[in-house]
Amino acid sequence: MNGEWDRLESFLLRGELGRPSGFTHEVVFRRGPDCREHNIVREDDFVCVFCGSDSPETWNVDPAVAPPGVTATR
Repeated sequence: MNGEWDRLESFLLRGELGRPSGFTHEVVFRRGPDCREHNIVREDDFVCVFCGSDSPETWNVDPAVAPPGVTATR
């Protein structure tokens, strides 16, 4: 499947289409520190909608980034 993406990229670059500097709307994800559920941060409100705990402003969604005492799983 990677070859198909490479061909698509090549095709788009030959067409001289400009690349955007980023996404139209950036979506910020965090895990609830207590419940470990995925959240979308809205309006810079870093509070978990599932458990109500304060979510960190730094990235913590990667399974390798688990708080002390919690085992990261995939």
